Amino acid sequence: MSVATGVLLLAAAQGNTLPPEAQGAPLIIDQGRADRVQPAQPLPDEAVNPPAVASRVEAQGNGAPIKGISFEGVKVPAAVADAATAFLGKPATGATLEALAAKLSAAYAHTGIALYTVAIPQQDLSTGQIKVQVAEGFVEDVVYPKGASPLVRAYGERLRHERPLSRRTLERLLSLMRDIPGAKLDADLQRGKQAGGVVIALTPHRRHSDFAFGVDNRATQGLGSGQFRAEAHGYSMLRDGDRTDLMLLASTELKRFRYAALSHATPIGSNGLTLGVSGGYLETRPSDQPVRGKAATTGVSLAYPLIRGYRRNLSVSLGLDGINSDAAAFGALISTDHTRAIRSAIGYSSVNEKMSLTGGLTVSRGLDILGARGTPEITDTVFTKINARATLDRALGKKFVGRLRATGQYSPDRLTASERYAVGGTEIGRAFDAAVLTGDSGFGGSAELAFRPGVPARFKGSEIYGFVDHAHIYVEPRLWYAASDYSLGSAGGGVRLSWNSKAWLEIEGAKVIDHPYPADRSDWRVNVSWRLSLHRQ
Repeated sequence: MSVATGVLLLAAAQGNTLPPEAQGAPLIIDQGRADRVQPAQPLPDEAVNPPAVASRVEAQGNGAPIKGISFEGVKVPAAVADAATAFLGKPATGATLEALAAKLSAAYAHTGIALYTVAIPQQDLSTGQIKVQVAEGFVEDVVYPKGASPLVRAYGERLRHERPLSRRTLERLLSLMRDIPGAKLDADLQRGKQAGGVVIALTPHRRHSDFAFGVDNRATQGLGSGQFRAEAHGYSMLRDGDRTDLMLLASTELKRFRYAALSHATPIGSNGLTLGVSGGYLETRPSDQPVRGKAATTGVSLAYPLIRGYRRNLSVSLGLDGINSDAAAFGALISTDHTRAIRSAIGYSSVNEKMSLTGGLTVSRGLDILGARGTPEITDTVFTKINARATLDRALGKKFVGRLRATGQYSPDRLTASERYAVGGTEIGRAFDAAVLTGDSGFGGSAELAFRPGVPARFKGSEIYGFVDHAHIYVEPRLWYAASDYSLGSAGGGVRLSWNSKAWLEIEGAKVIDHPYPADRSDWRVNVSWRLSLHRQ
């Protein structure tokens, strides 16, 4: 029999290890909102060690032609039965029987069954008929050698509910355990006492907080020459499995802008549903305009993983949020609008040994409720917009990685500054100030090629790279302003240095290749950013 093959997909998908993405959306405020956030990179799940049992063929081959193959124990999937037909007419030698068992096990690996055994017992082969014993496995018991939190136990007990255990259920529940903020999980499968039964041992490891601090010389025009960024993340502070995030941003010229955001997410039940709440406060004082502004945000959302596996993931979310802006600066625009919006989003990710793919789609609808207001003839309180994002990362040989990014937004309405599509900064338009262009609609993309030299393990993820990006935005007509459109583009390269996944430094040179304002003669700029992460158990 073969159990090892049956849990093949419990092994981690060893995709490319990618450097941390540049922090932050072009607009300062509400960076985690569904229409702005970049689809998350799918993370490989750690391997689960199967019981150490080799394939078993007890029957003694006699060389007689194989006339028929039957299965006992369970009704096997069609793919497994079809795999057996290739052995009809072959001599029933020991080597042939071993090959048959291996072939059937390999066929099972492509079915939806997570655990299985295949055995050819001792029998009379003189008739040419071969009997194959098959058992489809289940979780007989779940044990916690070092204890476990209530949420881990709730997920673990659900493993016992399904017979036979499907690969989808096993991957989903183990992945959801590893999704618990601050958690790391070791899982091992052991032989059970019942036929086809296994015992799964779960050993969670928890940390309770993370901290990070960084500095970036990219900035929004008029809001200083760079920014400080500090983050604190707390895990299971109020309830098991919850997460609390605090983010502080400030201009390197502290008076230009200050921003604080607090969010909290907590699990609902034990199937991946998450409730999130958030709030933020922004103060701005642009150097090129005699205006002091402020803005406050709040939001609530529900998120649920429709598919959660080792290689494919599909999640949906629904949220309601609002911004009250009183002369706050958003990119190059000053906004005095109060917006309310409902948003639905769907996100997909796929990963294998050489490639990572993500995609996301968000539909937003502005609502005329709870004191919403716009600027007459300038912005619409009720609006509709669609946002889309996609990423593709591909290993090119052993040393190179190619990366593609694409974003877009469409709206037929006159959007407030906080709802517009923004480019310039860390993602698209790296040779420009953050959010140098904003429009009601737009699209953009970037391509990057990175070289990863052989370096000591503590510098894993360090690389040298080159890039090119381009974007186009469209602005709907307002008052006496006609419809307009602008484009920008840049190219360049740099170096990223990573140290033990705790410190990260990027130095980049970026050249303007398409300027939205021809009179502006800016050409090259050097971007420098660094980040330090601290973990506390």
